[in-house]
Order: sequence, then structure tokens, then C-alpha cells
Amino acid sequence: MKKIVVGLMLLALTSTTYAQTKLNIGDKVPPIEFSNLLNSETTNTSLTPLKGKIVILDFWATWCGPCIPAMKNLIKLQEEFPNDIQVIGIAEDKPERLQRFIDNSPSKVWFGLQTETLEKYFPYRILSHAVVINPEGKIVAITSTDNITKEVIQDIKSGKKISLPFKEENITFDYEADPFPVKNPNAERVLLKGGISGVSSYSRGYLNDKTFNGRRLTIINQTIPSMYRNLYQKSYNRTVFEIDKAAYSYKDPKNKYCLDVISKKADRSMYALGIAKLKETFSVKTKLERRTIPVYVLSVIDRTKLKKLKSTTKKRTLEFRGYEFHAKKIRMADFTDYIENETPVPVIDETNYLEFIDIDFVFDPQKKGSFKEELAKIGLKLSKAEREVELLVIFEE
Repeated sequence: MKKIVVGLMLLALTSTTYAQTKLNIGDKVPPIEFSNLLNSETTNTSLTPLKGKIVILDFWATWCGPCIPAMKNLIKLQEEFPNDIQVIGIAEDKPERLQRFIDNSPSKVWFGLQTETLEKYFPYRILSHAVVINPEGKIVAITSTDNITKEVIQDIKSGKKISLPFKEENITFDYEADPFPVKNPNAERVLLKGGISGVSSYSRGYLNDKTFNGRRLTIINQTIPSMYRNLYQKSYNRTVFEIDKAAYSYKDPKNKYCLDVISKKADRSMYALGIAKLKETFSVKTKLERRTIPVYVLSVIDRTKLKKLKSTTKKRTLEFRGYEFHAKKIRMADFTDYIENETPVPVIDETNYLEFIDIDFVFDPQKKGSFKEELAKIGLKLSKAEREVELLVIFEE
């Protein structure tokens, strides 16, 4: 099944095909068969033997950051209600990585791989995605996995009606199409709109686009703080929030906006235009400050290995998701930015390596020390330190 990677997504996406057999809340679930189960007594079964139990179908992936804590919560619920529920994790994943997760997180949860049948009954685009089926075999919730709690299970057991936030998704939205078509591509434009219902948060640059090469940035369904971070090109680790973050929660649809910026030249003016628009529209403001804080320093331990990364290609490409990073003709700073997404503090590049590089970096999040081992294979390491870092401060006047 084809996967989609669009820009620097804040949430993981998966491609599905909309079908008329889609099931909704209140529908009776047919006796769907599972033929590739792991961690269960049999690899082949159906929902029929589970009648009388609460069944939680959790669509997730080991490469999806938010999915991991959500799945571990389901593992705890499975332990707490062993005779009342059966969690079945359906993974958009490679079988060997799924098996590693199972080996490292022993549980009574069943795991399987995505199938076309499941896609037709339960279409979705955004991970994680949970379908809750009551003991009578009816769907009582289609929601984000982190909404499922001990109290929810107890209410279903007691026969109470539950009302979890409905995970509404725009299944037909084309993430590769232009969401805001342009009549005059040479004209400067700053467009700020409300969020698009049922669509994931993402941003798109146009670095290899013949029309907008380096002059356009499209941001979809992001909060005000997230838009600012995008425009300043600052990671979460380099942001100081002097606001009530709960007031700008991504879970509230009212907090999501779309921004499309086109500048006349391929320079920093594109970002400046977007920042100016936000500052004139909202009470949330920003400033840049330099502070000394804990960091990780990226340095060289084997320059011979590092030199093997020297680029041999002409076209720049960059794609990553979770534990995988694949890129051609990039700078070390680009790889450092990716590493920072996997760490709790900023990462400072002190390799002094200025050549373009080609790199395929894959680590195993279920194997302790894997990240460090894979860095060593290309001649690099991370060390704890303190450095003066430019931080984005977000505040309200």
C-alpha cells in the first residue's frame, strides 16, 4: 500500500482508498477475518469468537511518534481488563519492525498488518485511528486512540452510551494538489484562512518547483504557535512558550489555520511576509533571544566514514518519517535538523563538514542504542553539552 509523505508533517499520514463499504458509528461490524495475526494463539481468526468482548481496533505504526504512547496505554488497558476487551493493533509497517515492537513490549494485545478489506471498512488518512466495537458487535466510537481510557471501558461494560470525539477525516482530500490555486504566480500574495476540516496538519515548500522555486510556502491546519515556528524555522526544542499552550491546543478545530505565502524573490522575504501577517492578525507575538541551554553536539568520530557520504548526485531530495531519513545533495545542517526531531534538546552541528552529502539513515526505535550505533556507522556521535542558542519566544501582549 502506497504511503504519502508531504512536507514536514506534524502528524503521520497513510494513503487509503475511500469505499462505499465504509462503516460508521452505530453500524454492525461483519465477521471480518484476520489472516496475519502476531502475538495471538492463532494467526487466523475473525471477530465472531470475540462477540461478548469490547474490541478495539487500533490503526497505528511503529514509525508514528504519537502512536507509541497511545499503543502502550492500550497495552495497559488490555492487562487491566483481560476478560473484557481485546485490543488488535493493525500496523502500517514492515513485519520485522512490528515483531521487534512485540518482542520489546510483551503484552496480550494482538497485532496484524493492514489489509485491503480493513481499508474498505475503516478508511482513514491520519494515524493513529481507533475503532471501538461493543460486546454486541456495534461500533460505538471512531476516534483518536488517546481518547480511550479506563473510564471509557468501564462505561461500555456497564452498558452506558459513550460519546468520544469523532475522528472526522476528509478521505478524498488530495495532499499532492494545490489547496489554494494561483492565478498570477509572479505576484506577491499572503493568504490566511481557517482550517480545513478532516485534513492533517502539514506544510509544503516549493524548492524544486519550476514556478515557485523557493518563493512559496503553504501551511495547512496549524496552530498560531506552530505557524510561527514554521516561519522562523525553529524546532519545538528551540521555542519558549510564554503563553497558555492549552488555549492553542491542536485538538480544538478553532485553533487551526492555513497560510499561503508567495514572495517576489526566493529569499527570506517569504518568511517575513508570513510573520508580518500573523502579527497584524493575532495577539500572539514573537521575539528572538539568545540563551545558554543544554544541547546535544553532533561531532565526528571517524572522518573516513564521513567522507563516504559526499554527494554524487545533482538533484536535491529529502524524505523522512520517524526512524528513516533519506536524502540526496543536502548539507549536514539538514541532517542535524532531522536528528533534533528525535531528541529532547537542540542539536548543534560541530562537524565542520561543508560538502553536500547523500545519506540513507535508518534506526530501530525498539532497539536500545540503535540511534547511537547508526550514527557511529557514518562516523558521527552526539554528546551532551551547553551552548548559547537562538530561541524563538512566543508571548502575548
